[in-house]
Amino acid sequence: MLLSLSAFLLLQTTGFNSPAFSQVAPLYTLKDLSVLEREKNFEEFLTHVNDIRPSERLKLWKDMYQSMALEMVDYKLKTKDFSMKTYKHIESIARSSAMTDDEFFQLKRSMYAKKFYGECYKQASTLTSKDKGEGFKTCDGELNSFWYFSKKDPDIGLDLAKIVELYPSSVKTWPFYQTAVNDPISPLYCEKPDIQRAIINKLTQESFDKDFDGNYKNLIKRFIPEKCFVKVVAPLRLALQSTITNGLEKEMAMNLLSSKGLLSKEEEDLYAILFLLDGPVVGDKMNIAWKKVEDLSSQYAKRQKLLNEIKKLPLIPDKVFTDASLPRNKAIINLFAKNFPEYLNFYGESCVNYLENKSESSGNIASSVQCNEFLRTARAVKKSDNTEWVSDSVDTKYSALKK
Repeated sequence: MLLSLSAFLLLQTTGFNSPAFSQVAPLYTLKDLSVLEREKNFEEFLTHVNDIRPSERLKLWKDMYQSMALEMVDYKLKTKDFSMKTYKHIESIARSSAMTDDEFFQLKRSMYAKKFYGECYKQASTLTSKDKGEGFKTCDGELNSFWYFSKKDPDIGLDLAKIVELYPSSVKTWPFYQTAVNDPISPLYCEKPDIQRAIINKLTQESFDKDFDGNYKNLIKRFIPEKCFVKVVAPLRLALQSTITNGLEKEMAMNLLSSKGLLSKEEEDLYAILFLLDGPVVGDKMNIAWKKVEDLSSQYAKRQKLLNEIKKLPLIPDKVFTDASLPRNKAIINLFAKNFPEYLNFYGESCVNYLENKSESSGNIASSVQCNEFLRTARAVKKSDNTEWVSDSVDTKYSALKK
C-alpha cells in the first residue's frame, strides 16, 4: 500500500516513533470490566468504564457502573477520604447520564457531600486570615453547584443548612429549608424549631423588599404552604409574649397572625401593650398600640382583664424600664401612668417583693436592674414632674429597702 505524499511528508517531519505512532493503551471491553467488577476493583473499573462505545452501553454496562460507583463511595466514606479530588470524582460520576436517575447512588452521593462540606468549611476556618476568605469561597462555590445538580433531599438540605450556618458563608440557606417546607410531609418538618425560625426569617427578609406591598397574607402564600404555616402559629404567638424577642420580631409576628385573622380583639389589645412595654419599633404598629393604651383610660374592667393576662406571663414585660429616664421610654411609661396605672403599680409591687426576697423564685421579674432603675426613676419623676408611676405604698416599701 503506497503512502500519500502528505502522509509521507508527515512521517518525515515527526518520525515513526512520535506519540501519534507509538503504542496506544488498548480500550477495555465489557469482558474486562466484568472481571474488574467481580474483583471489586472499582478504581480501575471507573477509570475505564467509558472505554465502552456509547452504542454498547446497555443494561449490563449500566448495572456494573452503578454497582462499582456505589462501592467507591462506600469505601471513601469508610476511609474518611473527603479530599477535593475525590469529591470532584464523585460529582463527575453523579452528573453522568448513567447516574442521574439512580436514586441509590444519588442518596449515597449526598451522604458523602454532607461529610465533605463539613470538612471543607472546618478546614477553611483553620486557615490564616489571608487565605480564609478564599477557603470559604471555594466551599461556597462547590456547595451552590452541588445543590443545583442534586436531587434536593430535604434531610440532606437541612443538614447542609446547619453546616453553613456555623461559618461566615455567603451561601443563602433558604433553598435548603425550602425543600423541606414544600415537601409532601412538610407538616412534620415545619414542627422543627430550626425550620420555624428559617420561615420567620425568610418572611421578615421579604417584607423589607422595596417592592413589598404590605400584604402579609399574600406574602405567606408566596413562600409557605398553609399546611406548614399552621405549625408556625404557636412560635409566632410565643414571640408576641416573650421578653426575649425585640420590637421588630413582635411587629412581624403581629403582622403575620393578623393577616390570617388568627388574633382575637382581646389578643390584639394584649399584644399591643406587650409591644410597647418591650421596646417598640417606631412606626404604624407603635401608633396603633399607643392609641389602644389611650383608649383604656375609661375602661376599668378591660384594664383589669388585661392585667390578669399579664400576670399569667412567665416574665413581666419590662424592657422599657431598662433606661426609664430616656425620653422615648419615659413617654411610654407616662402613657401607662395616665391610662393604665394598675400595670405600673403591679410592676412596682412585684419589684419590691422580688428585692425583699432576693430570690430568683420570688416572682416573674427578669432582673433587679430594671426594678431598681424603674423605682428610682419613679421617685425622681414624682418629685420633678409631680407624676405618679407607683403608689405611695410601693414607694415607701422601696425606700425602706434602700435604708
